[in-house]
Amino acid sequence: MAKKSLEMTLITCRTIDQGVAREGEKMEYDYQRACGVCYMDYEDMRLLDILPGDCVLVKSPYGEVVLRVERSKDEPHKGILVVPLGPWANKIVDPETHSTGMPSLKGMPVTVEPAFESAVPNIKVLISELQS
Repeated sequence: MAKKSLEMTLITCRTIDQGVAREGEKMEYDYQRACGVCYMDYEDMRLLDILPGDCVLVKSPYGEVVLRVERSKDEPHKGILVVPLGPWANKIVDPETHSTGMPSLKGMPVTVEPAFESAVPNIKVLISELQS
């Protein structure tokens, strides 16, 4: 049986949960819970046969990362994958800044597939990978 996948458009953002978690320790569980996540439209989740709390593998031309999926509170937005800014998003965004000092953080094509056997990587592991 072929693995299901969807071509989607990545949008990164800041979230309220992320802001609350930043008030604590960025290296701790609350921050990982707030940022190691992606938000999808229910219809896209249904196409992938995934439920809130499941993991997905998000691939872009620049890298890949496993994220926990949640149903978006802002649907409908079929085909849009929303990821909070942070080390997890940094794994999949284009690092090129085009001399602006800021990479493009919106509108990038990504592929999303279920990753039932995987877990969201720990922030300490992500940071060590980004530094190497």
